[in-house]
Amino acid sequence: MSALDEDTLRMLLNEGIDPKRLKARPIQGLPPNTAGIPNLLVKETPELKGSNVAGFMLSDPRIKQTERNRGMAQAMFVEPGTSPETVAHEAEHLMARTQLGHPSSINEKFSELINKPNARGEFVRAAMDVAPYLKSKYGLSNAYFDPRILKRNEAATVLYEQLASLASVEQTLGVDLTKDPELRKTLFKDKDVRETYNALTGLRQTRLDPRDLAPYTRVPEPKEKAQSLLERTKKSLGFNGGGSTKLI
Repeated sequence: MSALDEDTLRMLLNEGIDPKRLKARPIQGLPPNTAGIPNLLVKETPELKGSNVAGFMLSDPRIKQTERNRGMAQAMFVEPGTSPETVAHEAEHLMARTQLGHPSSINEKFSELINKPNARGEFVRAAMDVAPYLKSKYGLSNAYFDPRILKRNEAATVLYEQLASLASVEQTLGVDLTKDPELRKTLFKDKDVRETYNALTGLRQTRLDPRDLAPYTRVPEPKEKAQSLLERTKKSLGFNGGGSTKLI
């Protein structure tokens, strides 16, 4: 408990969480994105058992509190025995709080980097459209991909939660969703979306080495290597499978 700052302790009490009941979870074997969080604390929180909340981190949403948010303990609070996906999700929020002052500020960064009108809302709705595929292929299923959440939230405001969830899949399963063949036809069909997504998730939110790019910097995708005339001719004639070809 002593590692938690006064703001964190106050917010926990306001949420009905008894800090004395928190139990430290070992950080060995946690998802790779947790490497971007110095002095990470993962606290198992008994009050979450049986609730519909698997984990959370704390941050004051008021703009004037941005700098204080950055200085809060790097702590997340999770249900005992919760999945690595939950830890990876909350780690995304903690990195965003450190860099931007509040996790939801990722929404504005997305708009800034992609520089396209309505892009945030379009991404959120597209993610909801592919929710069945994300569930069947990657086991991703939560309220942020359910259209019913839009009854009480603007689509554009849900983005940062979806990004954290998508990133948690990448971090725990070791996949790159922007290269998934099916998602390349839908959610990630736009190169600008792919570049922006990659700039806002995972360890691209932080800097582990002075030589690393600044956080939230788009990196142009490498252009696909153009096939030579000989390669295209061989492919069209069916010679691209390798082996010898018998002339008749």
